[in-house]
Amino acid sequence: MLYLSCETEALTGPKGQESLRRLVPRDQVVDSVAFITSEEGGAQPNILHQCGEGVLARRLQSDMKARGFEVAVNGSREPGLKLLAESMIQLVPAEVIELRLNTGMASEHYREIGHCIEALRDQGVLLICLDRLDANGNNASYHQPHDSYIRNLIRQWEDEQRWVKAMSNSSLRGSPRSAAHASPVAEPTLCILNTAFSLGGMKAPQCLFGFSLNQNRQSLAGYGWMQ
Repeated sequence: MLYLSCETEALTGPKGQESLRRLVPRDQVVDSVAFITSEEGGAQPNILHQCGEGVLARRLQSDMKARGFEVAVNGSREPGLKLLAESMIQLVPAEVIELRLNTGMASEHYREIGHCIEALRDQGVLLICLDRLDANGNNASYHQPHDSYIRNLIRQWEDEQRWVKAMSNSSLRGSPRSAAHASPVAEPTLCILNTAFSLGGMKAPQCLFGFSLNQNRQSLAGYGWMQ
């Protein structure tokens, strides 16, 4: 499972294509690709069907509904993610979908979505949490994956999970925090990162990578979870 942070337009060049191919092992069998993205606003998550017969999209919709998430399935006229998937696996996937998350839910909800879609990994689906940067350069408040802010945040989440696990085996249990009263997550980056953290087994990633893509200082950076 991958978490990628980049301006997707920069991936169309030779260095971008080469960097993408390095992220997927040659012996990894990939049938379909699911991108998890986010954008500000929106009332609920949305599944955008990029290509294929729609079996994967309907399966994910059913799985999320079973966990209490109302999700619509719509078509997408943007070919970018389909081409990105083809570049990564060097084949035409059977199906490509985009799960577009809305902002404003509690972090627990994004992690629940992660738990919901993790089963797809065992069904030949490559899961990619894609944090798309603004191509116009309006990313002043954005933190790169290697920034101390993000690294410390993930370390804090992992530490919290250790305490939750320890307390669950103890008679000294605190009152569980309700997701309904938790602070909403307003930044798309943190929505995606919470989902990625859940998909990674509620643990810190095993690898950090970064590639310079061109002379305009555009780059591809991210994390990888091996499980």
